[in-house]
Amino acid sequence: MRTHSLISVLSISVFLTCAGCGDDPAIDSAPPVMKANSNQPASDETPVASATASGERRGFDGLKFAVPAGWKDVPLSQFQMGIISAKFGMPDAGPDVSLTLSRSGGSLSDNLDRWRGQVTQSRGELTETLTVAGVDATLIDLEGRFAAGFGREAQDGWRMLGIIAPLPDQGYFMKLTGPADQVAAVEDDFREFAKSAQRD
Repeated sequence: MRTHSLISVLSISVFLTCAGCGDDPAIDSAPPVMKANSNQPASDETPVASATASGERRGFDGLKFAVPAGWKDVPLSQFQMGIISAKFGMPDAGPDVSLTLSRSGGSLSDNLDRWRGQVTQSRGELTETLTVAGVDATLIDLEGRFAAGFGREAQDGWRMLGIIAPLPDQGYFMKLTGPADQVAAVEDDFREFAKSAQRD
């Protein structure tokens, strides 16, 4: 009786083992490929310099902003680290347009004069007041020959949109630069980005 039971158990085990040895065309050993409309990457690799999600809120130096879709983080140079908090490129508008965020001391007029000194103006400057993080901020609009300094060659036909928000501890600076047509293409997004600022 025991021998018969042992033979039955061994027979079932052999059958189950062999049943898993055949090729099943429905089973693929490769990882699944994500559908085109999926928000997840098809691999485990982290995308490099990927565009932000639309309206994604990100923090920089005590302020949080809604970052427009398509803006990309630009790595800071060794010189820029400690001076600039973040830098964005806008490849949809053009390769030369960029935005920098930073904090600094000094009076409003001194900092506006510093920016004026970087542009040999081809038209009169424009200024306006807008609300950034609950304070009255100054926006300056300059156009002409832009000299960024630091050994970089001056560029004709460029435009700078700069915003200075006088926060209680330090001024907050947003500086958008590039060829005038490229800056015009992202001007509305830049303004909305500035207005979206909230204190942490």
